Amino acid sequence: MPPELSPQPNNEGIDPELFLRGISDPVIRKALTKQFKFFCLIYLPHYFELEPADFFDELILTLEDDTIDALEVIGFRGSAKSTFVSTAYILYAALVKPDLYPFIVSLTSTGDLASATIAGVKRELEENTLLRDDFGVPTFHKVSGTSWEVKNKLESRDDWQARNLLLTTGVRILARSRGQRIRGIRHRHHRIKLALGDDIDDLKSVATQESRNSTAQWWRGEVIGALALDARRILIGNWLHLDGLMARMKDSGRYKVLEFPLILDGPGTEWERCTWKAAYPSQEKIDQRRAEMGDVAFRREMLLQVVPEEGQDVLYEDLHWYDDPPFDDGNHIGHGVDLAISTKESADFTAIVSGEVTWNGEQIEIYIQSNPVIRRMTFNDTMDTMDNIRRSTTLSSEFFVENVAFQQVAIEEMERRGFSVQAMHPMKDKRARLRVAARYIKNGTVKFPRQGCEQLINQILGFGVEKSDDAVDAIVYLILGVVRDGIEQQVVRYV
Repeated sequence: MPPELSPQPNNEGIDPELFLRGISDPVIRKALTKQFKFFCLIYLPHYFELEPADFFDELILTLEDDTIDALEVIGFRGSAKSTFVSTAYILYAALVKPDLYPFIVSLTSTGDLASATIAGVKRELEENTLLRDDFGVPTFHKVSGTSWEVKNKLESRDDWQARNLLLTTGVRILARSRGQRIRGIRHRHHRIKLALGDDIDDLKSVATQESRNSTAQWWRGEVIGALALDARRILIGNWLHLDGLMARMKDSGRYKVLEFPLILDGPGTEWERCTWKAAYPSQEKIDQRRAEMGDVAFRREMLLQVVPEEGQDVLYEDLHWYDDPPFDDGNHIGHGVDLAISTKESADFTAIVSGEVTWNGEQIEIYIQSNPVIRRMTFNDTMDTMDNIRRSTTLSSEFFVENVAFQQVAIEEMERRGFSVQAMHPMKDKRARLRVAARYIKNGTVKFPRQGCEQLINQILGFGVEKSDDAVDAIVYLILGVVRDGIEQQVVRYV
């Protein structure tokens, strides 16, 4: 056991000398290992060869606390979170607390990872001499032809056996992958008492709204629905998307959330703020890691920032908020419109983003209105919707509509109906025009309501990741159109 990992004297009255003397005595050893930290130190020191990270004690104590029935751990890549949860804690729960956790399920993003998780646990049970001496040599019962397997035919018998351990202690450890059915599975009379989700989100699964919804529905319905009422659930992973499973569960308020970035915010160099100096003993090591991963991956995987592959043009902290719009005399409403005149499933969405425009001295301010239109509509539905929008306010309305291809027909129809409409001729590169509009979001010209624009904000923050960007186009037209008008008004004032 590495001496730098020796427990401190204040660990519930157990000092290092007693600990070091006691691990040679099997009775004392088993008593010590009722604590998760000592279990790791005694039986699994080969996983923890470096001096511990700053956050290890907090993570260990939180995992050990069975009263925390919903836990979410967000840690940087290589922070040992999977080692602690998907190997060490599974073994600890199965061997030290078999009565509390007789049925354990490990959940991963793919079948290969599910098999690897079980293989790692099985290897320790078979090859870890000290573990076998203290807890006995487990016999792995094979499962074949079970009614559940035959009924659902979701995988081969070999796969089923490779992901399913039944110990002589009576504890079953089952591994499943994202999307697989587990609801209705029981071990004897037990429902699942411990569910461990390890990196269920991946870049592919968070890429679209549909796949994010699918993952969340599976977790909430299939997984949570399979748990016993007094079960414990633990999620570990990273912030891959502000609307991913990890973010949704955090926002639910149900989970205790621990976040462990490699580098904390605050004064000092990056290395001074590094949370695991043994793994990154110098600034050069941090710089080397950043260079190897690239800036986008480093910020996402190591700093726990949500970043699209091409970089994020607008960050959450760039947004400015309002509680009540001004509604002063002389204000008007601007509407950015991105048209997609079709109701087919493969078609883009029509997006209409509205904002109340006012002047603060010589500064334009745009107060984005709640509940922008983002849906598929026919041509006539689109015309009627815009007509209803302009009639819903006593303020004058100005529509800024992209003028390309068939949209010219829509602009002509709007003019025929008496709309105040300006044709927008944007540059072809969507990212370039977002970057132009983003400066007005960042400097506070554009303000968002605290509720009612979630889908719009997700598209802005996830531009380059989100499948749809129609609302981004609409707000860009609104911003650029209003700002252009404002500049022209200023010129008139000073003539």
